[in-house]
Amino acid sequence: MKTTFTVIILFLGLALAAQPSKDFVETNSAKKSLRAAQAFINSGEYRKAEKQLRHTIKIKDDFAVAFLELGRVYMQMGKYALAIENLEMSFELDEKMSRAAFFECGEAYFKSDNVEMANYFYGRYEEMKGQSYANKQKESGLEISYDLLLRERQDNCAYIAQLDTTNSYDRPQNLGSNVNSGYDDYLPTITSDGLQLVFTRQEKNDNENVYICNYKKGQWGQSRSFGSTINTKKNEGMAKFETHGRAFYFAGCMRSDTEGGCDIYRASLDHGEVTEVKRLEGHLNSTFWDSQPTITCDGQAMYFSSTRKEGLGGADLWVSYLMDNGDWSLPQNLGPAINTPGDEEAPFISSDGQTLYFSSTGHAGQGDGDLFIARKVNGQWTQVSNMGFPINSPAKEMGFYVQGNGKTAYISSARKGGKGGLDIYKVELPLHLRPDAMVHVEGRVYDAETREPIAARTVRIGSKQQKWEVSADENGWFFICLPGNKGYSFQIEVPGYDYFIEAQFLESQDNVAPILVKLPLTPQNMPKPEFVSKGIEIREKRIQLFFEFDSYNISESTENELKALINLLQKEEDWMVEVVGYADNIGASSYNQKLSEKRAKAIVDYLKQSGITINKVVRNEGLGSLNQNNTENERLRSRRVDVILRK
Repeated sequence: MKTTFTVIILFLGLALAAQPSKDFVETNSAKKSLRAAQAFINSGEYRKAEKQLRHTIKIKDDFAVAFLELGRVYMQMGKYALAIENLEMSFELDEKMSRAAFFECGEAYFKSDNVEMANYFYGRYEEMKGQSYANKQKESGLEISYDLLLRERQDNCAYIAQLDTTNSYDRPQNLGSNVNSGYDDYLPTITSDGLQLVFTRQEKNDNENVYICNYKKGQWGQSRSFGSTINTKKNEGMAKFETHGRAFYFAGCMRSDTEGGCDIYRASLDHGEVTEVKRLEGHLNSTFWDSQPTITCDGQAMYFSSTRKEGLGGADLWVSYLMDNGDWSLPQNLGPAINTPGDEEAPFISSDGQTLYFSSTGHAGQGDGDLFIARKVNGQWTQVSNMGFPINSPAKEMGFYVQGNGKTAYISSARKGGKGGLDIYKVELPLHLRPDAMVHVEGRVYDAETREPIAARTVRIGSKQQKWEVSADENGWFFICLPGNKGYSFQIEVPGYDYFIEAQFLESQDNVAPILVKLPLTPQNMPKPEFVSKGIEIREKRIQLFFEFDSYNISESTENELKALINLLQKEEDWMVEVVGYADNIGASSYNQKLSEKRAKAIVDYLKQSGITINKVVRNEGLGSLNQNNTENERLRSRRVDVILRK
């Protein structure tokens, strides 16, 4: 399922014997012990091979090929310091045995972050081309692979040499052994509330499955397989949640309905349980490898990786759009700004819908695949930027997820110090790598009298710059991602109910559950309130209208909200109106008092000019500065006028 090119070290030397039946072969013959070790290597039993090779060297401590094989075993085990020690010993004993071993020693130094020594051994490998050495014929195929990788590695070393590694950015933190294993754990995705992690694990038999774990009491619990509702004996993985967490998309391979090697599927969830798994309809899937999906917050655009032949080479990133009939459109290649002749994989589109993160071997980077960022400006992707140190390393990085606050990211990396292979890490992003801060909004539309949900056809949402329309489902539920730290109006018109309008200020979240916005609709036939012993029962609506700093001018978005308010007041004439102005605490209190009064007056004047009679406005005042305006968010919320409607 993973297409990124990986150098596979071939173990060469004497002809391989049959796999020994024991864990260790007792012998005083160095050659016989070496053949047994090579049989262990051939079957992938590296720990047994290590033990047997150490025994071989104990028998014959100048046996160059045994040191060479042991160095290669340690490369497979990720023990690069030991690999270097044994490979260099083989050179000391016989430097004319293997040219490929010099490249492998360079790789061991490269994986150990020692670029200078890596370059030295890559140079030794290059110098031996055309010379005579013992394994020249046996290693010719291996050298073809290394020759192809050599220029990339030299470019990697040059890139690393100019990196600034003195910055104070947070270093990625490994999520620990409850999440990570000795196998590859990668491509993380997390629910909006930050409490559930889903990722891919490539297990011992190379089978990829979807795993899940929960966050409780300040730590991640033990990861577990998602179960047979998703996983099969074939490969599954690359899962990405829809932002609201009620479904996720994943790649399934070699299933009965799979068109290519791997296709993209959707798993619907109900309280975390899979209710349906369905291959995506339309033109998104192909006869080629299609995998690693990520979807925009509104569910309308899906980005994924594919090897289809119309690309620029290797795996490319593509986008497909959801059509009105529920099918997915013919995918579009993201073009040369994003894609290269190398592999572009593991895309993640952030909640703002404009910031794309992905892994690439084709753009300049540190190693076997770095993480990159691109932003969409005026509908076009900008120049790709490497996310740099310390997010990237000389090892492989593949997989990225950032939470709605734009700060906390999760990556997968094979960097040294991990549990083995690719591990999942958490990191706080520096400012220049963050997407726009967003707020995840979960809305509930319901009958104010019966509390029953209402399937509203359209909920109109507006801010100063933008407008959105969403539909509440049969349960009155909707979900939307909105820019944070802004005021929004919510408007709903449903037959049989009063026109609904309400405004709220939505602060950006800090990795918490989505903000719940309750939208109660009042039935038009609801009886008028009656006198009760403790006073009069009052129905109330509150609308907040926001202003720019030091201004009482009505913006276009505020004017649109006022038009909706006027429409309501003309339809229902028994509302009484109260208008209260506020200001932030910047400047003198006497000045802020006058500014708050001017804001309130501007709203009242607009209502009067639109035919709303003055006797409806029962109170019109400015209250100056609100207290505790100590943060920018609090100041933004204070630059407003409250319009309070009562019956």
